Amino acid sequence: MKRLHLDLRRDGPIGPLGLVLAALLSFGFALWLYKYPVLRGSSPFWWRENADITQYLAGFNAFVHEPWHWPLLRITSLNAPEGTYATFLDTVPLYALFLKAVHPGAGYWNPYGLWIGLCFVLQGVGAWWICREARVRSWAVLVALALLLACFPALTRRIPHTSLMSQWLLLFALALYLRSGRLQRLATRGWIPLVVGAFYINIYLFVMVSSIFAADVLREALRAPLQRAAVLRALAAPVLAFGLLYLSMWITLMPLPPGAAKGDWGFGYYSMNLLAPLHGGMLLRLEHPQAADTQGEGHNYLGIFLLLLTVWVFRLRARLDPGFWRRHRLLCGVLVLLTLYALSDRVYLGSNLLYTVWMPPQLENLTSTFRSSGRFFWPVGYAIVVFTVLGVARYLRPRMAATVLAALVALQLWDLQLHHEGVRAEIAQQGSQVIDPGRWDAFLGPDVTALNYYPPSRCNDTPAHQTLLPTMVYAVRHGYPLSTGYIARTAKSCTGYAAEIARLPAGTAVVFEKTSFPAQRDAEQLMGPGAVCADMQAVFLCRRNNIPSR
Repeated sequence: MKRLHLDLRRDGPIGPLGLVLAALLSFGFALWLYKYPVLRGSSPFWWRENADITQYLAGFNAFVHEPWHWPLLRITSLNAPEGTYATFLDTVPLYALFLKAVHPGAGYWNPYGLWIGLCFVLQGVGAWWICREARVRSWAVLVALALLLACFPALTRRIPHTSLMSQWLLLFALALYLRSGRLQRLATRGWIPLVVGAFYINIYLFVMVSSIFAADVLREALRAPLQRAAVLRALAAPVLAFGLLYLSMWITLMPLPPGAAKGDWGFGYYSMNLLAPLHGGMLLRLEHPQAADTQGEGHNYLGIFLLLLTVWVFRLRARLDPGFWRRHRLLCGVLVLLTLYALSDRVYLGSNLLYTVWMPPQLENLTSTFRSSGRFFWPVGYAIVVFTVLGVARYLRPRMAATVLAALVALQLWDLQLHHEGVRAEIAQQGSQVIDPGRWDAFLGPDVTALNYYPPSRCNDTPAHQTLLPTMVYAVRHGYPLSTGYIARTAKSCTGYAAEIARLPAGTAVVFEKTSFPAQRDAEQLMGPGAVCADMQAVFLCRRNNIPSR
Protein backbone atom coordinates (compact mmCIF):
# COMPACT_ATOMS: atom_id res chain seq x y z
CA MET A 1 0.00 0.00 0.00
CA LYS A 2 2.84 2.38 0.90
CA ARG A 3 4.53 1.74 -2.41
CA LEU A 4 1.33 2.42 -4.34
CA HIS A 5 0.93 5.70 -2.46
CA LEU A 6 4.43 6.77 -3.39
CA ASP A 7 3.84 5.86 -7.04
CA LEU A 8 0.68 7.93 -7.17
CA ARG A 9 2.48 10.92 -5.72
CA ARG A 10 5.34 10.57 -8.15
CA ASP A 11 3.07 10.23 -11.19
CA GLY A 12 0.81 13.10 -10.16
CA PRO A 13 -1.83 14.03 -12.77
CA ILE A 14 -0.52 11.52 -15.28
CA GLY A 15 -1.21 8.63 -12.91
CA PRO A 16 -4.48 6.83 -12.16
CA LEU A 17 -5.88 9.67 -10.04
CA GLY A 18 -5.39 12.08 -12.94
CA LEU A 19 -7.20 9.69 -15.26
CA VAL A 20 -10.18 9.47 -12.92
CA LEU A 21 -10.26 13.23 -12.39
CA ALA A 22 -10.18 14.03 -16.13
CA ALA A 23 -12.93 11.49 -16.87
CA LEU A 24 -15.13 12.82 -14.06
CA LEU A 25 -14.63 16.44 -15.11
CA SER A 26 -15.60 15.68 -18.69
CA PHE A 27 -18.62 13.60 -17.69
CA GLY A 28 -19.64 16.22 -15.15
CA PHE A 29 -19.61 18.87 -17.87
CA ALA A 30 -21.87 16.69 -20.04
CA LEU A 31 -24.22 16.20 -17.11
CA TRP A 32 -24.32 19.96 -16.51
CA LEU A 33 -24.94 20.79 -20.17
CA TYR A 34 -27.37 18.05 -21.24
CA LYS A 35 -28.91 17.03 -17.88
CA TYR A 36 -29.53 13.53 -16.58
CA PRO A 37 -32.65 12.57 -18.66
CA VAL A 38 -30.70 13.07 -21.89
CA LEU A 39 -27.77 10.93 -20.73
CA ARG A 40 -30.16 8.34 -19.36
CA GLY A 41 -31.89 8.17 -22.77
CA SER A 42 -35.37 8.99 -21.47
CA SER A 43 -35.66 12.63 -22.60
CA PRO A 44 -38.34 13.43 -25.25
CA PHE A 45 -35.44 14.60 -27.41
CA TRP A 46 -34.65 10.98 -28.24
CA TRP A 47 -38.20 9.88 -29.06
CA ARG A 48 -39.14 12.19 -31.91
CA GLU A 49 -40.49 10.53 -35.05
CA ASN A 50 -39.02 12.97 -37.56
CA ALA A 51 -35.43 13.81 -36.60
CA ASP A 52 -32.02 12.38 -37.45
CA ILE A 53 -31.95 10.48 -34.16
CA THR A 54 -35.06 8.64 -35.39
CA GLN A 55 -32.93 6.96 -38.03
CA TYR A 56 -30.31 5.86 -35.52
CA LEU A 57 -32.82 4.42 -33.05
CA ALA A 58 -34.86 2.66 -35.73
CA GLY A 59 -31.73 1.23 -37.34
CA PHE A 60 -30.31 0.10 -34.02
CA ASN A 61 -33.52 -1.62 -32.93
CA ALA A 62 -33.94 -3.29 -36.31
CA PHE A 63 -30.37 -4.60 -36.03
CA VAL A 64 -30.37 -5.87 -32.46
CA HIS A 65 -33.77 -7.55 -32.69
CA GLU A 66 -33.00 -9.49 -35.86
CA PRO A 67 -31.27 -12.86 -35.75
CA TRP A 68 -27.55 -12.80 -36.55
CA HIS A 69 -26.79 -12.68 -40.27
CA TRP A 70 -23.69 -13.02 -42.35
CA PRO A 71 -22.00 -10.56 -42.70
CA LEU A 72 -22.50 -9.61 -39.07
CA LEU A 73 -23.71 -6.03 -39.62
CA ARG A 74 -26.37 -7.03 -42.12
CA ILE A 75 -30.00 -5.95 -41.58
CA THR A 76 -32.70 -7.62 -43.69
CA SER A 77 -35.80 -5.82 -42.40
CA LEU A 78 -34.88 -2.40 -43.86
CA ASN A 79 -34.40 -1.80 -47.58
CA ALA A 80 -36.00 -5.23 -48.01
CA PRO A 81 -35.50 -7.59 -49.69
CA GLU A 82 -31.90 -6.58 -50.52
CA GLY A 83 -31.26 -5.43 -46.97
CA THR A 84 -28.67 -2.97 -45.73
CA TYR A 85 -26.05 -2.62 -43.01
CA ALA A 86 -25.99 -1.05 -39.56
CA THR A 87 -23.11 1.11 -40.81
CA PHE A 88 -25.40 2.99 -43.20
CA LEU A 89 -27.83 3.84 -40.40
CA ASP A 90 -25.32 5.62 -38.12
CA THR A 91 -25.92 3.09 -35.36
CA VAL A 92 -22.30 3.29 -34.11
CA PRO A 93 -21.75 -0.23 -35.47
CA LEU A 94 -19.07 -1.31 -32.98
CA TYR A 95 -21.33 -0.31 -30.09
CA ALA A 96 -24.38 -1.93 -31.72
CA LEU A 97 -22.48 -5.19 -32.27
CA PHE A 98 -21.47 -5.26 -28.62
CA LEU A 99 -25.00 -4.61 -27.38
CA LYS A 100 -26.50 -7.18 -29.74
CA ALA A 101 -24.08 -9.74 -28.34
CA VAL A 102 -24.52 -8.98 -24.64
CA HIS A 103 -27.88 -7.28 -24.18
CA PRO A 104 -30.27 -7.03 -27.14
CA GLY A 105 -33.05 -5.97 -24.77
CA ALA A 106 -36.78 -6.20 -25.20
CA GLY A 107 -38.96 -3.77 -27.07
CA TYR A 108 -37.89 -0.55 -28.73
CA TRP A 109 -35.10 0.91 -26.60
CA ASN A 110 -32.50 3.68 -26.67
CA PRO A 111 -28.79 3.03 -25.93
CA TYR A 112 -27.49 6.38 -27.12
CA GLY A 113 -27.82 8.43 -23.96
CA LEU A 114 -25.30 6.04 -22.44
CA TRP A 115 -23.08 6.39 -25.53
CA ILE A 116 -23.04 10.19 -25.15
CA GLY A 117 -21.97 9.81 -21.52
CA LEU A 118 -19.28 7.32 -22.52
CA CYS A 119 -18.00 9.67 -25.23
CA PHE A 120 -17.48 12.43 -22.67
CA VAL A 121 -15.72 10.04 -20.29
CA LEU A 122 -13.39 9.06 -23.14
CA GLN A 123 -12.95 12.74 -24.03
CA GLY A 124 -11.53 13.16 -20.51
CA VAL A 125 -9.38 10.06 -20.97
CA GLY A 126 -8.03 11.64 -24.17
CA ALA A 127 -7.10 14.82 -22.29
CA TRP A 128 -5.31 12.74 -19.63
CA TRP A 129 -3.50 10.63 -22.23
CA ILE A 130 -2.25 13.73 -24.06
CA CYS A 131 -0.90 15.13 -20.78
CA ARG A 132 0.73 11.77 -20.03
CA GLU A 133 2.50 11.57 -23.39
CA ALA A 134 3.59 15.21 -23.12
CA ARG A 135 4.93 14.41 -19.60
CA VAL A 136 2.89 17.27 -18.09
CA ARG A 137 2.78 16.92 -14.31
CA SER A 138 0.57 19.88 -13.48
CA TRP A 139 -2.92 19.29 -12.10
CA ALA A 140 -3.96 22.72 -13.34
CA VAL A 141 -2.98 21.86 -16.90
CA LEU A 142 -4.87 18.56 -16.79
CA VAL A 143 -8.02 20.23 -15.42
CA ALA A 144 -7.86 23.02 -18.00
CA LEU A 145 -7.29 20.67 -20.92
CA ALA A 146 -10.07 18.31 -19.81
CA LEU A 147 -12.59 21.14 -19.52
CA LEU A 148 -11.56 22.86 -22.76
CA LEU A 149 -11.86 19.59 -24.67
CA ALA A 150 -15.18 18.75 -23.01
CA CYS A 151 -16.72 22.10 -23.97
CA PHE A 152 -15.31 22.00 -27.52
CA PRO A 153 -18.19 23.64 -29.48
CA ALA A 154 -18.04 21.33 -32.49
CA LEU A 155 -18.50 18.43 -30.06
CA THR A 156 -21.27 19.70 -27.82
CA ARG A 157 -23.56 20.73 -30.68
CA ARG A 158 -23.32 17.37 -32.49
CA ILE A 159 -25.67 15.52 -30.12
CA PRO A 160 -28.37 15.13 -32.83
CA HIS A 161 -25.77 13.09 -34.78
CA THR A 162 -24.77 10.56 -32.17
CA SER A 163 -21.88 8.78 -33.88
CA LEU A 164 -20.21 12.14 -34.55
CA MET A 165 -20.01 12.67 -30.79
CA SER A 166 -17.18 10.11 -30.81
CA GLN A 167 -14.55 12.81 -31.22
CA TRP A 168 -12.45 11.25 -28.47
CA LEU A 169 -11.05 9.22 -31.36
CA LEU A 170 -9.27 12.36 -32.56
CA LEU A 171 -7.82 12.97 -29.09
CA PHE A 172 -6.58 9.38 -28.95
CA ALA A 173 -4.97 9.89 -32.37
CA LEU A 174 -3.18 13.05 -31.17
CA ALA A 175 -2.06 11.20 -28.03
CA LEU A 176 -0.60 8.39 -30.14
CA TYR A 177 1.16 10.94 -32.33
CA LEU A 178 2.74 12.42 -29.18
CA ARG A 179 3.59 8.94 -27.93
CA SER A 180 5.41 8.09 -31.15
CA GLY A 181 7.40 11.31 -30.80
CA ARG A 182 8.27 10.58 -27.17
CA LEU A 183 9.34 7.00 -27.87
CA GLN A 184 11.13 7.92 -31.11
CA ARG A 185 9.32 5.06 -32.83
CA LEU A 186 5.86 4.52 -34.25
CA ALA A 187 3.27 3.49 -31.64
CA THR A 188 2.03 0.68 -33.86
CA ARG A 189 0.23 -1.31 -31.16
CA GLY A 190 -1.93 1.68 -30.39
CA TRP A 191 -2.57 2.81 -33.95
CA ILE A 192 -3.86 -0.51 -35.28
CA PRO A 193 -6.86 -0.92 -32.91
CA LEU A 194 -7.64 2.80 -33.11
CA VAL A 195 -7.80 2.85 -36.91
CA VAL A 196 -9.87 -0.34 -37.13
CA GLY A 197 -12.17 0.72 -34.30
CA ALA A 198 -12.73 4.19 -35.78
CA PHE A 199 -13.98 2.63 -39.01
CA TYR A 200 -16.70 0.81 -37.06
CA ILE A 201 -17.75 3.93 -35.17
CA ASN A 202 -17.98 6.69 -37.80
CA ILE A 203 -16.55 6.88 -41.30
CA TYR A 204 -15.79 10.63 -41.12
CA LEU A 205 -13.84 10.23 -37.90
CA PHE A 206 -12.09 7.19 -39.36
CA VAL A 207 -10.71 9.33 -42.20
CA MET A 208 -9.60 12.05 -39.77
CA VAL A 209 -7.85 9.50 -37.54
CA SER A 210 -6.23 7.93 -40.61
CA SER A 211 -4.93 11.36 -41.68
CA ILE A 212 -3.13 11.86 -38.35
CA PHE A 213 -1.88 8.26 -38.60
CA ALA A 214 -0.49 9.01 -42.07
CA ALA A 215 1.43 12.01 -40.71
CA ASP A 216 2.90 9.84 -37.95
CA VAL A 217 3.89 7.09 -40.39
CA LEU A 218 5.58 9.54 -42.75
CA ARG A 219 7.42 11.18 -39.84
CA GLU A 220 8.73 7.78 -38.78
CA ALA A 221 9.75 6.88 -42.35
CA LEU A 222 11.65 10.15 -42.77
CA ARG A 223 13.28 10.01 -39.33
CA ALA A 224 15.92 7.62 -40.67
CA PRO A 225 15.44 7.61 -44.46
CA LEU A 226 18.71 5.80 -45.09
CA GLN A 227 17.92 2.96 -42.71
CA ARG A 228 15.91 0.51 -44.76
CA ALA A 229 14.79 -1.54 -41.75
CA ALA A 230 13.36 1.57 -40.04
CA VAL A 231 11.46 2.59 -43.17
CA LEU A 232 10.04 -0.90 -43.59
CA ARG A 233 8.91 -0.93 -39.94
CA ALA A 234 7.13 2.38 -40.47
CA LEU A 235 5.38 1.19 -43.62
CA ALA A 236 4.42 -2.10 -42.00
CA ALA A 237 2.09 -0.28 -39.61
CA PRO A 238 -0.43 0.96 -42.21
CA VAL A 239 -0.21 -2.37 -44.03
CA LEU A 240 -1.15 -4.18 -40.82
CA ALA A 241 -3.86 -1.68 -39.84
CA PHE A 242 -5.63 -1.43 -43.17
CA GLY A 243 -4.99 -5.07 -44.00
CA LEU A 244 -6.70 -6.13 -40.77
CA LEU A 245 -9.52 -3.71 -41.52
CA TYR A 246 -9.99 -5.17 -44.99
CA LEU A 247 -10.10 -8.71 -43.62
CA SER A 248 -12.60 -7.70 -40.94
CA MET A 249 -14.91 -6.25 -43.59
CA TRP A 250 -15.43 -9.76 -44.99
CA ILE A 251 -16.88 -10.66 -41.62
CA THR A 252 -18.91 -7.50 -41.05
CA LEU A 253 -19.81 -5.90 -44.40
CA MET A 254 -18.73 -7.71 -47.55
CA PRO A 255 -20.11 -8.27 -50.07
CA LEU A 256 -22.29 -5.16 -50.23
CA PRO A 257 -25.85 -5.50 -51.56
CA PRO A 258 -26.82 -3.88 -54.90
CA GLY A 259 -27.23 -0.12 -54.66
CA ALA A 260 -25.17 0.21 -51.47
CA ALA A 261 -22.30 2.61 -50.79
CA LYS A 262 -23.63 5.23 -53.19
CA GLY A 263 -22.35 8.78 -52.92
CA ASP A 264 -24.58 11.79 -52.49
CA TRP A 265 -24.80 15.45 -53.42
CA GLY A 266 -23.74 18.22 -51.04
CA PHE A 267 -19.99 18.86 -51.29
CA GLY A 268 -19.51 22.63 -51.34
CA TYR A 269 -22.95 23.08 -49.79
CA TYR A 270 -22.20 21.62 -46.34
CA SER A 271 -18.88 23.40 -45.99
CA MET A 272 -16.99 25.58 -43.53
CA ASN A 273 -16.95 29.36 -43.79
CA LEU A 274 -13.65 31.17 -43.33
CA LEU A 275 -15.27 33.05 -40.44
CA ALA A 276 -16.40 29.87 -38.66
CA PRO A 277 -13.53 29.75 -36.11
CA LEU A 278 -14.39 33.33 -35.05
CA HIS A 279 -18.17 33.20 -34.84
CA GLY A 280 -20.21 31.63 -32.07
CA GLY A 281 -19.29 33.40 -28.84
CA MET A 282 -20.57 36.17 -26.61
CA LEU A 283 -17.68 38.57 -27.16
CA LEU A 284 -17.55 38.71 -30.95
CA ARG A 285 -20.80 38.50 -32.92
CA LEU A 286 -20.57 38.73 -36.69
CA GLU A 287 -23.54 39.99 -38.70
CA HIS A 288 -23.12 37.65 -41.69
CA PRO A 289 -20.97 34.75 -40.46
CA GLN A 290 -21.97 32.25 -43.15
CA ALA A 291 -23.41 32.07 -46.63
CA ALA A 292 -26.30 29.73 -45.79
CA ASP A 293 -27.70 27.64 -42.96
CA THR A 294 -26.09 24.59 -44.54
CA GLN A 295 -22.69 25.91 -43.47
CA GLY A 296 -23.76 24.96 -39.97
CA GLU A 297 -22.13 21.61 -40.77
CA GLY A 298 -18.92 23.61 -40.67
CA HIS A 299 -19.62 25.16 -37.27
CA ASN A 300 -16.07 25.34 -35.93
CA TYR A 301 -15.96 28.11 -33.36
CA LEU A 302 -12.85 27.77 -31.24
CA GLY A 303 -13.22 30.66 -28.79
CA ILE A 304 -11.81 34.14 -29.26
CA PHE A 305 -9.88 34.02 -25.99
CA LEU A 306 -8.35 30.68 -26.91
CA LEU A 307 -7.29 32.02 -30.31
CA LEU A 308 -5.69 35.11 -28.75
CA LEU A 309 -3.69 32.85 -26.42
CA THR A 310 -2.81 30.61 -29.40
CA VAL A 311 -1.23 33.59 -31.19
CA TRP A 312 0.84 34.37 -28.10
CA VAL A 313 1.99 30.75 -27.74
CA PHE A 314 2.79 30.66 -31.46
CA ARG A 315 5.12 33.63 -31.09
CA LEU A 316 6.63 32.13 -27.95
CA ARG A 317 7.31 28.85 -29.77
CA ALA A 318 8.91 30.67 -32.70
CA ARG A 319 11.29 32.46 -30.33
CA LEU A 320 12.11 29.67 -27.86
CA ASP A 321 11.76 26.56 -30.01
CA PRO A 322 12.29 27.47 -33.68
CA GLY A 323 12.67 23.81 -34.66
CA PHE A 324 9.12 22.94 -33.51
CA TRP A 325 7.47 23.47 -36.90
CA ARG A 326 10.15 21.53 -38.73
CA ARG A 327 9.68 18.58 -36.37
CA HIS A 328 5.91 18.60 -36.90
CA ARG A 329 5.83 19.73 -40.53
CA LEU A 330 4.07 16.58 -41.74
CA LEU A 331 1.25 16.85 -39.21
CA CYS A 332 0.92 20.55 -40.01
CA GLY A 333 0.72 19.67 -43.71
CA VAL A 334 -2.07 17.17 -43.03
CA LEU A 335 -3.96 19.76 -40.96
CA VAL A 336 -3.65 22.30 -43.78
CA LEU A 337 -5.06 19.77 -46.27
CA LEU A 338 -7.96 18.97 -43.92
CA THR A 339 -8.69 22.70 -43.62
CA LEU A 340 -8.72 23.12 -47.40
CA TYR A 341 -11.13 20.20 -47.74
CA ALA A 342 -13.33 21.67 -45.01
CA LEU A 343 -13.60 24.90 -47.03
CA SER A 344 -14.57 22.81 -50.10
CA ASP A 345 -14.45 24.00 -53.69
CA ARG A 346 -16.58 27.10 -52.93
CA VAL A 347 -14.80 29.29 -50.41
CA TYR A 348 -16.87 31.88 -48.56
CA LEU A 349 -15.92 34.73 -46.29
CA GLY A 350 -19.16 35.42 -44.50
CA SER A 351 -21.83 35.75 -47.19
CA ASN A 352 -19.29 36.56 -49.92
CA LEU A 353 -18.05 33.89 -52.33
CA LEU A 354 -14.32 34.54 -52.61
CA TYR A 355 -13.41 31.95 -55.22
CA THR A 356 -14.16 28.50 -56.56
CA VAL A 357 -11.70 25.69 -57.10
CA TRP A 358 -11.84 23.23 -59.97
CA MET A 359 -12.08 19.70 -58.63
CA PRO A 360 -10.80 16.86 -60.83
CA PRO A 361 -13.52 14.35 -61.75
CA GLN A 362 -11.34 11.63 -60.24
CA LEU A 363 -12.15 13.05 -56.78
CA GLU A 364 -15.91 12.71 -57.23
CA ASN A 365 -16.05 9.48 -55.21
CA LEU A 366 -14.30 11.24 -52.34
CA THR A 367 -16.42 14.39 -52.41
CA SER A 368 -19.72 12.54 -52.82
CA THR A 369 -18.91 10.23 -49.92
CA PHE A 370 -17.62 12.93 -47.56
CA ARG A 371 -19.94 15.69 -48.69
CA SER A 372 -20.21 17.43 -45.28
CA SER A 373 -16.71 18.74 -45.69
CA GLY A 374 -16.94 21.34 -42.92
CA ARG A 375 -16.46 18.59 -40.35
CA PHE A 376 -12.86 18.02 -41.42
CA PHE A 377 -11.67 21.05 -39.49
CA TRP A 378 -12.27 19.23 -36.19
CA PRO A 379 -8.76 17.71 -35.95
CA VAL A 380 -7.34 21.18 -36.65
CA GLY A 381 -9.41 22.69 -33.84
CA TYR A 382 -8.38 20.00 -31.37
CA ALA A 383 -4.73 20.38 -32.38
CA ILE A 384 -4.95 24.13 -31.72
CA VAL A 385 -6.36 23.54 -28.23
CA VAL A 386 -3.66 20.98 -27.40
CA PHE A 387 -0.89 23.14 -28.89
CA THR A 388 -2.00 26.16 -26.86
CA VAL A 389 -2.45 24.43 -23.50
CA LEU A 390 0.79 22.46 -23.75
CA GLY A 391 2.64 25.60 -24.85
CA VAL A 392 1.47 27.48 -21.78
CA ALA A 393 2.47 24.51 -19.61
CA ARG A 394 5.90 24.30 -21.17
CA TYR A 395 6.96 27.96 -21.26
CA LEU A 396 5.39 29.53 -18.19
CA ARG A 397 6.22 28.92 -14.57
CA PRO A 398 3.73 26.54 -12.91
CA ARG A 399 1.84 29.18 -10.92
CA MET A 400 1.66 31.56 -13.85
CA ALA A 401 0.56 28.73 -16.18
CA ALA A 402 -2.16 27.71 -13.73
CA THR A 403 -3.40 31.30 -13.49
CA VAL A 404 -3.45 31.81 -17.26
CA LEU A 405 -5.24 28.52 -17.91
CA ALA A 406 -7.79 29.10 -15.15
CA ALA A 407 -8.58 32.49 -16.69
CA LEU A 408 -8.83 30.91 -20.15
CA VAL A 409 -11.28 28.25 -18.96
CA ALA A 410 -13.43 30.83 -17.16
CA LEU A 411 -13.49 33.16 -20.17
CA GLN A 412 -14.16 30.29 -22.57
CA LEU A 413 -17.18 29.11 -20.56
CA TRP A 414 -18.48 32.68 -20.34
CA ASP A 415 -17.97 33.20 -24.07
CA LEU A 416 -19.89 29.98 -24.88
CA GLN A 417 -23.03 30.94 -22.97
CA LEU A 418 -25.09 31.57 -26.11
CA HIS A 419 -23.76 28.37 -27.64
CA HIS A 420 -24.81 26.35 -24.60
CA GLU A 421 -28.25 27.98 -24.61
CA GLY A 422 -28.63 26.92 -28.25
CA VAL A 423 -27.61 23.35 -27.43
CA ARG A 424 -30.13 23.18 -24.59
CA ALA A 425 -32.85 24.61 -26.83
CA GLU A 426 -32.14 21.91 -29.39
CA ILE A 427 -32.33 19.04 -26.92
CA ALA A 428 -35.55 20.50 -25.49
CA GLN A 429 -37.35 19.93 -28.80
CA GLN A 430 -40.31 17.57 -28.84
CA GLY A 431 -41.69 16.19 -32.07
CA SER A 432 -45.35 15.86 -32.92
CA GLN A 433 -46.95 12.50 -33.65
CA VAL A 434 -47.07 11.89 -37.40
CA ILE A 435 -48.53 8.38 -37.36
CA ASP A 436 -51.53 7.24 -35.35
CA PRO A 437 -50.48 3.67 -34.48
CA GLY A 438 -53.99 2.65 -33.48
CA ARG A 439 -55.47 3.59 -36.86
CA TRP A 440 -52.65 1.88 -38.72
CA ASP A 441 -52.99 -1.27 -36.60
CA ALA A 442 -56.74 -1.41 -37.20
CA PHE A 443 -56.39 -0.92 -40.96
CA LEU A 444 -53.54 -3.37 -41.53
CA GLY A 445 -54.99 -6.22 -39.51
CA PRO A 446 -53.21 -9.32 -38.30
CA ASP A 447 -52.31 -10.78 -41.69
CA VAL A 448 -50.05 -7.99 -42.98
CA THR A 449 -46.44 -9.08 -42.69
CA ALA A 450 -44.49 -6.39 -44.57
CA LEU A 451 -44.64 -2.77 -45.77
CA ASN A 452 -43.59 -1.17 -49.03
CA TYR A 453 -43.10 2.60 -49.24
CA TYR A 454 -43.34 4.74 -52.39
CA PRO A 455 -41.49 6.60 -53.64
CA PRO A 456 -38.33 5.03 -52.19
CA SER A 457 -35.85 7.21 -50.35
CA ARG A 458 -34.13 9.81 -52.59
CA CYS A 459 -36.71 9.43 -55.35
CA ASN A 460 -38.36 12.81 -54.69
CA ASP A 461 -37.58 16.12 -53.02
CA THR A 462 -39.80 15.62 -49.97
CA PRO A 463 -37.67 15.56 -46.80
CA ALA A 464 -37.55 12.04 -45.38
CA HIS A 465 -38.31 13.45 -41.95
CA GLN A 466 -41.92 14.17 -42.92
CA THR A 467 -43.25 10.67 -43.57
CA LEU A 468 -40.49 8.14 -44.31
CA LEU A 469 -38.86 8.28 -40.87
CA PRO A 470 -42.17 7.91 -38.97
CA THR A 471 -43.07 4.98 -41.24
CA MET A 472 -39.65 3.44 -40.59
CA VAL A 473 -40.17 3.68 -36.81
CA TYR A 474 -43.63 2.13 -37.09
CA ALA A 475 -42.30 -0.75 -39.20
CA VAL A 476 -39.45 -1.50 -36.78
CA ARG A 477 -41.68 -1.28 -33.72
CA HIS A 478 -44.16 -3.75 -35.27
CA GLY A 479 -41.58 -6.08 -36.81
CA TYR A 480 -42.54 -5.34 -40.44
CA PRO A 481 -39.85 -5.50 -43.11
CA LEU A 482 -39.80 -2.17 -45.00
CA SER A 483 -38.88 -1.82 -48.66
CA THR A 484 -36.83 1.35 -48.19
CA GLY A 485 -35.72 3.59 -45.32
CA TYR A 486 -33.78 6.69 -44.46
CA ILE A 487 -30.47 4.96 -45.12
CA ALA A 488 -27.18 6.59 -46.09
CA ARG A 489 -25.50 5.71 -49.37
CA THR A 490 -28.26 3.40 -50.54
CA ALA A 491 -30.41 3.85 -53.64
CA LYS A 492 -33.35 2.02 -55.19
CA SER A 493 -35.01 2.29 -58.58
CA CYS A 494 -37.34 5.28 -58.89
CA THR A 495 -39.46 3.77 -61.67
CA GLY A 496 -41.59 0.71 -62.35
CA TYR A 497 -43.73 0.99 -59.23
CA ALA A 498 -46.86 -0.54 -60.79
CA ALA A 499 -45.09 -3.69 -61.96
CA GLU A 500 -43.33 -4.07 -58.62
CA ILE A 501 -46.56 -3.63 -56.65
CA ALA A 502 -48.33 -6.18 -58.81
CA ARG A 503 -45.76 -8.78 -57.76
CA LEU A 504 -46.04 -8.12 -54.04
CA PRO A 505 -47.18 -11.01 -51.83
CA ALA A 506 -50.66 -10.77 -50.40
CA GLY A 507 -49.36 -9.94 -46.94
CA THR A 508 -47.62 -6.73 -48.05
CA ALA A 509 -49.29 -3.37 -47.43
CA VAL A 510 -48.19 -0.25 -49.29
CA VAL A 511 -47.56 3.30 -48.04
CA PHE A 512 -47.85 6.18 -50.55
CA GLU A 513 -46.33 9.55 -49.70
CA LYS A 514 -48.78 12.34 -50.58
CA THR A 515 -46.42 14.77 -52.32
CA SER A 516 -45.76 12.25 -55.08
CA PHE A 517 -49.26 10.71 -54.94
CA PRO A 518 -51.55 13.63 -54.05
CA ALA A 519 -54.89 11.86 -54.69
CA GLN A 520 -56.09 8.58 -53.25
CA ARG A 521 -57.04 7.38 -56.69
CA ASP A 522 -53.34 7.58 -57.69
CA ALA A 523 -52.55 5.05 -55.00
CA GLU A 524 -55.55 2.85 -55.86
CA GLN A 525 -54.58 2.86 -59.55
CA LEU A 526 -51.07 1.62 -58.73
CA MET A 527 -52.44 -1.01 -56.37
CA GLY A 528 -54.73 -2.40 -59.10
CA PRO A 529 -58.04 -4.20 -58.71
CA GLY A 530 -58.96 -5.70 -55.40
CA ALA A 531 -57.23 -3.14 -53.17
CA VAL A 532 -58.49 -0.84 -50.45
CA CYS A 533 -56.79 2.40 -49.39
CA ALA A 534 -57.24 4.80 -46.49
CA ASP A 535 -56.21 8.41 -45.96
CA MET A 536 -53.88 8.41 -42.94
CA GLN A 537 -53.27 12.18 -43.02
CA ALA A 538 -49.56 12.04 -43.84
CA VAL A 539 -49.82 9.17 -46.32
CA PHE A 540 -52.23 6.84 -48.08
CA LEU A 541 -52.10 3.32 -46.68
CA CYS A 542 -53.24 0.46 -48.93
CA ARG A 543 -53.68 -3.31 -48.70
CA ARG A 544 -55.23 -6.06 -50.75
CA ASN A 545 -58.89 -6.48 -49.93
CA ASN A 546 -58.41 -10.20 -49.31
CA ILE A 547 -56.56 -9.29 -46.09
CA PRO A 548 -59.19 -8.75 -43.42
CA SER A 549 -58.99 -5.68 -41.19
CA ARG A 550 -59.54 -5.91 -37.49
